[in-house]
Amino acid sequence: MHTRQATLAFLPGACHELEVEWAELVAELVPSAGLVRFTASGTEATLLALRLARAATGRQRVVKLAGHFHGWHDQVSFGADPPYSGPDTAGIPDVLRQAVTVVPAEERALAEALHGGDIAAVILEPTGAAWGTVPLPAGLLAAVRALTEATGTVLIFDEVVSGFRWSPGGVQAVAGVTPDLTALGKILAGGMPGGAVAGRADLLAPLTLAAGDARRVGHPGTHNAHPISAAAGIAALRECRSGEPQQHAARLAAMVRDGFTDVLAQAGVPGCAYGESSTFHLLIGHPGEPATASLQALKTAGISPQLSAELHHGMLLEGVQLFHGSGFVSAAHTESDVERTVAAFAAVLARLPAGLLP
Repeated sequence: MHTRQATLAFLPGACHELEVEWAELVAELVPSAGLVRFTASGTEATLLALRLARAATGRQRVVKLAGHFHGWHDQVSFGADPPYSGPDTAGIPDVLRQAVTVVPAEERALAEALHGGDIAAVILEPTGAAWGTVPLPAGLLAAVRALTEATGTVLIFDEVVSGFRWSPGGVQAVAGVTPDLTALGKILAGGMPGGAVAGRADLLAPLTLAAGDARRVGHPGTHNAHPISAAAGIAALRECRSGEPQQHAARLAAMVRDGFTDVLAQAGVPGCAYGESSTFHLLIGHPGEPATASLQALKTAGISPQLSAELHHGMLLEGVQLFHGSGFVSAAHTESDVERTVAAFAAVLARLPAGLLP
């Protein structure tokens, strides 16, 4: 489909038919999608979602959760990495410290942050930090939904990673908690660059107001809803909407998690592999379940930078990409791929330099 589109137009300079079809598929699958606005990336989607929330509420400040990642733009470049307080990168204006509050993923901390009634939005990953590397406490999504409704705060789910992966409707469909706005990306565009904000019609309506209207929210962009991305996205979402690809990938990911955990046990190394849906995460050097580990331990897989590098490079030599102690499984993977991955992990552990493993 995208091959055919490439022969027709790359930059039509206006809305096009595929954009409408793409949006209709998103609205069919994602519970929060009253209206859809396409961006060129997931980072741009979270940026636009925060702008919409500020415009709707007239408030300036936002709250995000420690360890949660929402792209690289200035407003969310706080609290994703240790020590979870200041900016995670150079080049962030000091004035933004007053506009962004980072709190732990705890109901009490969120309630205190929202108590003053001056927060425009709460943005979070509904999987937990770093697509489930740090799982959320049970019931927190429902609690945040209640808190934001009580204080007139816009609730934003960042489902750039989890959208269409946890289920055809993302985490929100599984959890039964519907946010006001959802940031989407990755699977949305079928491997091409693309993102979107999906949400309540009244929150997205200011995007359509005429220039000069003080309520208008501007969102120009040459590559918004790029036709090649739209074609790829439509093809991907058509495949995703049955739920079968997600079920296949989730089954294989469970096999990876079990295999990695068995390898660690056989090697006498405390730890486990854990995760949800079609993802897996490693926790090495910690004898308990992930729920008993600290934010710092979970974010670093419980291992030193040197051990992390050795594991990463060792797995690459075996032909497997281990993404910072975590990974994804896709519908294209097979049981043979799982067996190869687990065998690679066992081989790498066996040849690690002495003293690296806990």
